[in-house]
Amino acid sequence: MTGDSVQTPLFRLKAALKASSGGKTTQRYRIPALWAPVGEIARPGDPSREVSPATFFLSHIDAIERNQISGIDPTRSLNSQLKGGNGGEWVTHGSIYNLMVRLSTAYDHDGDGKLGGAAADPTLNSSGIRESGTFLKAIALLGHIRSLGATTIHLLPVTSIGHDGNKGVLGSPYAIKNVYKLEASQADPLIDMSVEDQFRAFIEAAHRLGMRVICEFVFRTASKDADWVKEHPDWFYWIDARIPDRAPGEKDLEKAKKGYGNPIFPQDTLEKVKDKVTRNDFTELPPPPAEYRRFFKLPPASPAQVHMNEKGQYLGTSVDPVFLNNGQLSEPSPNVVSSSAGKQTECKSEKLIETRIPGAFADWPPDDNQPPWGDVTYLRMYIDEDPANPRFNYIGYNTIRMYDTALAQDRFANRPLWNKIRELIPFYQVQYGIDGVMVDMGHAVPVKLMREIVDEGRRHDPDFAFLSENFEINEHSITAGYNAVVGYAWWVEYRREGLRDLLQHIGVRGVPIPFFGATENHNTPRAAERAGGERYSKYAFLVNTFLPNSIPFIHSGSELGETMPVNTGLDFKNEDLERLRGKPLPLFDIAGFDWDRRQDMLSFHRRVLALREELRDAVSAGIHGGFAVVETGHPDVFAFVRKGGGKVALILLNRDLEKAQEGKLDLNAHGGMNLKTISDRLIEGSDARAIPVVNGHVRMTIAPGDCHLFSWTI
Repeated sequence: MTGDSVQTPLFRLKAALKASSGGKTTQRYRIPALWAPVGEIARPGDPSREVSPATFFLSHIDAIERNQISGIDPTRSLNSQLKGGNGGEWVTHGSIYNLMVRLSTAYDHDGDGKLGGAAADPTLNSSGIRESGTFLKAIALLGHIRSLGATTIHLLPVTSIGHDGNKGVLGSPYAIKNVYKLEASQADPLIDMSVEDQFRAFIEAAHRLGMRVICEFVFRTASKDADWVKEHPDWFYWIDARIPDRAPGEKDLEKAKKGYGNPIFPQDTLEKVKDKVTRNDFTELPPPPAEYRRFFKLPPASPAQVHMNEKGQYLGTSVDPVFLNNGQLSEPSPNVVSSSAGKQTECKSEKLIETRIPGAFADWPPDDNQPPWGDVTYLRMYIDEDPANPRFNYIGYNTIRMYDTALAQDRFANRPLWNKIRELIPFYQVQYGIDGVMVDMGHAVPVKLMREIVDEGRRHDPDFAFLSENFEINEHSITAGYNAVVGYAWWVEYRREGLRDLLQHIGVRGVPIPFFGATENHNTPRAAERAGGERYSKYAFLVNTFLPNSIPFIHSGSELGETMPVNTGLDFKNEDLERLRGKPLPLFDIAGFDWDRRQDMLSFHRRVLALREELRDAVSAGIHGGFAVVETGHPDVFAFVRKGGGKVALILLNRDLEKAQEGKLDLNAHGGMNLKTISDRLIEGSDARAIPVVNGHVRMTIAPGDCHLFSWTI
């Protein structure tokens, strides 16, 4: 079912492009050389060129058709059509390219030195060309992605974006207005097709090339102006509308107490919280301070009590509740009086108050330094035992992530919300034919709900893949039904002891579930921006690609040596946050990559992934007999081998970014006793210098931050 005789979305897209190609246009449309069709390899730094848009995109579709795999229906998931699905385990055998459509395929098509900027729509230029990314341009990026060696595309959220509290002009893809609808600005106005059909055409194009598509979904949060607020106000938390938002980074504790933001815990309470969570003791978790909990009111009783103001913000009419602390009345609320028995009871006349949806913040640890998430809010996963006198009517670590055991009970599950979330993945499976999902902060979704989500998804597609944004690599993710987790390689490997611990943990002791071999992601500093720049980025990518149980992961732009972070969510120092404060970030504003820059990161990524495929028998071997750390005689020179199928791969690097260092390696235990020389496989052709091997020993000086890969057969 791959022929043009079938009216597939890609066929309709092709017809729309052909219809538009005959028209005369004076619009300039520049494209970067790296957006080459499938089968063509462009060189970094080649000049951009001006094209006819319709002709350009038709050439990409033609190349996809020439190179497509046979015997599949590309409009459906590939999971049941290709061998090796095995309950979603296919994701562990390939490599992932992480794509943010709006950012990754943005380009200055008219060459005026800026992206978009039209008054009516900032994503358009003065000629009506969309210069932010679109699904049509993402189809044109498939040739580039395939040339890297990636087999799976992981899309950051493509769902509709809300606007209340936006940090930038466009808003974050994580500020989801309606998770069942797509963000309309991802449709390309060059063709008259809905955003839904353009998305279907993109997935079909990827499938034709044998590449699977994973979508990222957010189950715990929504935008503050989400459609669900009006429809289901009880699915959200509400605060007194008179309470202002706290200024980011407010240092004055008394001022901070008067504005809404992440709750500030006394130091002794904070230590108790962290101790209990570390011990997995979620009983009677210390709640946030009373002055913070006092901000929160009951949800509006019905949709009729919710309206949107002229600023696009939802406001409600709510009841001011009684506040409880660990099951005990903490202090009188304005709507309570004392009874003759000394107890406090509700007044018959309820106090009504205007309320609003509060923003979110990093939920763990409670003293995290991330900027507030003012464009999203947390969903109410559980309801209180007594909704009129709620004990857990607030956003806190113990209500949205480390669920207090008194709250996280089956009978308190917000079942209508859970059912709506559970139905989401089957909707995308049927409507778009996706192959898997990444669950944003998957380990923080209630385990029972996550199991229902997994079971429902696998009922429709037994080989559907589930990935979790969990930075720990443990059994919890297996219990929840995941195939892989993000892991923590990106967080530790730029430090000497971190890299050493990484090799010991993953390579020597082993991990129970596959993880992402990622040097960065959309929330972290760019690898090329860390100390050492591209030298660090290269050796980290090499290490990650050859670690046991790792899934090579390319965060879009890293292969181009990009240094601007997408967001400042994880592992940023306070001075970094101050330096970037007020600057546009790609997660929220229109931005693009320097696709025309001359650099060699791209060829390095291609070479490393090609070598991984060539040495697959060694890479796929288990840690017992298949992995070994090789001593080098210097604390900054790291080496390890992968062995299997008669092949050996040796990864060697100097993490000292200032000085060259000498490594001394004994390869006799790894089949190197008969070697005379070894050559760096990362360097192609005759430029690779032969390194002498004497009686199975190698002595080699490694340049600052340099890395090498050697291989031989045994």
